[in-house]
Amino acid sequence: MLFNSFEFIFHFFPVVFGGLALLYTTGRKNLVPGWLIASSIYYYGDFRLWHIFVLAFELLLNYYLAERIWSSSKRLRWLWLGIAIDVAVLAWFKYAHLLHHLHMDEALLPDTLPLGISFYTFQLIAYLVDLYAKRIERASVRDYLFFILFFPQLIAGPIVHYMQIAPQVKALEFGKCCRYLPMGVAFFSVGLVKKVFLADAFATFADKSFDAVASGAHPGMVEAWGGVLSYSMQIYFDFCAYYEMAIGLGLIFGIRLPVNFLSPYKAESFRDFWRRWHITLSAFLRDYLYIPLGGNRRGRFRTLANIVFVMTLAGAWHGSGWNFVLWGAGHGILIALNHLLLRIKLFSSALLRPLKIALTFISVTLLWVLFRSESLKSALSYYRELLTISALQVDWQIDWSKIVLHWDRAMWLWIALALVLVWFAPNLKKVLRYEERPERAIANPGFLFGLFAGMLFLISMKMMSGSASKAFLYFMF
Repeated sequence: MLFNSFEFIFHFFPVVFGGLALLYTTGRKNLVPGWLIASSIYYYGDFRLWHIFVLAFELLLNYYLAERIWSSSKRLRWLWLGIAIDVAVLAWFKYAHLLHHLHMDEALLPDTLPLGISFYTFQLIAYLVDLYAKRIERASVRDYLFFILFFPQLIAGPIVHYMQIAPQVKALEFGKCCRYLPMGVAFFSVGLVKKVFLADAFATFADKSFDAVASGAHPGMVEAWGGVLSYSMQIYFDFCAYYEMAIGLGLIFGIRLPVNFLSPYKAESFRDFWRRWHITLSAFLRDYLYIPLGGNRRGRFRTLANIVFVMTLAGAWHGSGWNFVLWGAGHGILIALNHLLLRIKLFSSALLRPLKIALTFISVTLLWVLFRSESLKSALSYYRELLTISALQVDWQIDWSKIVLHWDRAMWLWIALALVLVWFAPNLKKVLRYEERPERAIANPGFLFGLFAGMLFLISMKMMSGSASKAFLYFMF
């Protein structure tokens, strides 16, 4: 049941929100968290029922370990045991398929990756570490289940922490839902149109190009560049759409989720890119891996080594192929290089900002080839196509229209439109003045923006009626 499906929008959501309103209006406010937890379990199980059993095992085990960490004199041992089990479970589902090379019975290997396991595993680890460090109090069963299971963020983030959610659960009230409703609907509507109108359109172009190369075809440089630029836009708008729809749903139910996406293609460096892209993952890696490894406190070489190591693990977190590992390592190396270049004053000049943004975007886009390709072999083949200038058939009488529109006129028009949006359009968080901290006042989008969001919603409904709903890319991670 995808956010961008009629089943979710016209069946699941009305029932959940209607039940919420009924509980509030009948004076049963104390049952609201339980209603949302039950709704989240149903939502999760709708994808694959057996995934619930994996999630339930992880929840129960981690809650038990958390109790031991809180009360036992051997707290550190229980912490390491919890981290080891969580990492082992995640690694089993992500990498077990590699064991078929060892002639293991394939019937014993998992056939799919449980949805959201990469995200909720990190949340479980963060809870154990925060409890050990006394940054949080021991959670009640209700608050613990809510912070993990709340369905807007369960499957593809943002990665939330117990301290961000628990106080909001205790302060849930119908008046807050009503105040947040206009902004929530605005976020959801804009995210929905980005998914069905932009991300899914770019998916058609990108899939055609990458699938052709994977099958052994040689589309040439122009089509290859069109394909990788299309994928760069697809993953941008796809991830942005999920984030904005999750933020919107959270607001509708009275919960402010953390910011996870902030115009990353406006980044001036790879360091800046990861402060804007998947912000909660970057924060988790920084706080629970990079800093414990020594951060930048043990000399320049150790700092750079820590950066590369952490980003390589981030690549492995995303997928189980060498292409993902190299994707993460590539980001780590370029972030490390960025640290070195910061010492040169020339690179801090504001005059170079457009050039730095363009170079960062092209570099990120080229690394997406590793991320999108089914294997390292396919990625290398795609890189060869990107450099195959003979496909342009360059001679003294060049027909530039055939070069620019070599593959598909619509593709290049969509890419041009998308570049204008990602580089010059304002970020929705700033437009709506969204504040993730509950103590901050939240603005009303206003009538005109509400009318605009309503038009976008109707456009999305029209687009959805003509094709099947497509899953978000980060569902596979």
